[in-house]
Amino acid sequence: MMMRSLVIICFIFSGILNAQSDWVRNHLESNFYKTQFVGFYLQDAETGKELENYNGEKLFTPASNIKILSLYSAMKTLKDSIPALRYERKDGNLFIQGLGDPTFLHPEFKSVTRVMDFLKKEPGKIFLRWGKYEGTRMGLGWSWEDYEKYYSAERSELPLYGNMATIKKGKGKPSAFPATLADSVEYEESLFSRDFYDNKFKVGSRNGASTKVPFVVKDELIRQMLADAVGKEVELTDKDLSKNAKTLFSLPSDLVYKRMMEVSDNFLAEQILLMVSAQVTSSLSSEKAIQHITSKYLKGMPQEAVWVDGSGLSRYNLFSPKDMVFVLDKLYKEFPTQRLYNIFAIGGRTGTLKGNYGGSTPYIYAKSGTLSNNYCLSGYLITKSGKTLIFSVMNNHFQKENWQVRQETQKLLEHVRDNY
Repeated sequence: MMMRSLVIICFIFSGILNAQSDWVRNHLESNFYKTQFVGFYLQDAETGKELENYNGEKLFTPASNIKILSLYSAMKTLKDSIPALRYERKDGNLFIQGLGDPTFLHPEFKSVTRVMDFLKKEPGKIFLRWGKYEGTRMGLGWSWEDYEKYYSAERSELPLYGNMATIKKGKGKPSAFPATLADSVEYEESLFSRDFYDNKFKVGSRNGASTKVPFVVKDELIRQMLADAVGKEVELTDKDLSKNAKTLFSLPSDLVYKRMMEVSDNFLAEQILLMVSAQVTSSLSSEKAIQHITSKYLKGMPQEAVWVDGSGLSRYNLFSPKDMVFVLDKLYKEFPTQRLYNIFAIGGRTGTLKGNYGGSTPYIYAKSGTLSNNYCLSGYLITKSGKTLIFSVMNNHFQKENWQVRQETQKLLEHVRDNY
């Protein structure tokens, strides 16, 4: 009798699961998705059991979902504070080398003055070791015309001010911040706010009262900019620091990770990969960081993914929904859950998810990814029954409005929340 009851219960439970899977498939095969590519993978966080798989093994352009890999790379490699500089003192002077720290003089971290205080109190000259960065000015596969956009700041070994200039209109000559660039801006009507190769900024009718534009990173500019900031002489050197050099740390790492994930900060993501590289190699190279992380920590990824940058701006990146869940599963198993939830954007509450996936109780902790014609969302979902699920939804090549795709994604995830 007991065995018969158990069989009946299992049959009913199986029927419920099949009904849910049918709903998911019917949703993803509705007319809304007819002219685009969509993939969905859902897994139980505790058991690792696959719950849903719709094109889960197919490769998609992940956009900023790539930042999930940048986060994992940093959490596996960096300590609890951001490494800012290597330094040593010789003959009364200070020799420093940048380690990719994106927070120095960054407007979003302006209250952090540890590096500035350290440099200012040194009595002698500062010698800056320059030339450890390996790579192109911008990432492979980035749209070239985005070079002047605020979200495409150049990567470098010693970022200053987020590698960004602020250009303001005025009654007379336009102004620039940092002031080192004051003589590099003028009024001129142009399709672009800066020359492609040079720090020649142009302000015209297409610009607002204040415009943020990435500056071209050049050794002499960084030398002068650093000298102006600390108020002392700075010289460039190509000589490596000794093995006895110490490391200066700036601020808690999770503060940087949190901003990167919540507002999808591309610059922070790119610099995070360079910081990882600086810790595991003798140079700052996104490519070397990716090679190190994939070979050491990401063996067994379901598909042969293509990973080329830290931010997801590149359209060369290719990952499947199952790949994303694979990395999210590693994060979940290897780090405290509450720490992760504090770093990821929260549905209906913070960052890029503030306008969607809300409710009386937060149920989505995830990273969105948006490029033209692409929208992806991957992260953790808490069901009404109390289960924690790991999911990835990937939408590529749609011609609808982005908000419409987000709305359909929300319908899908609300169904999962209420029925699993």
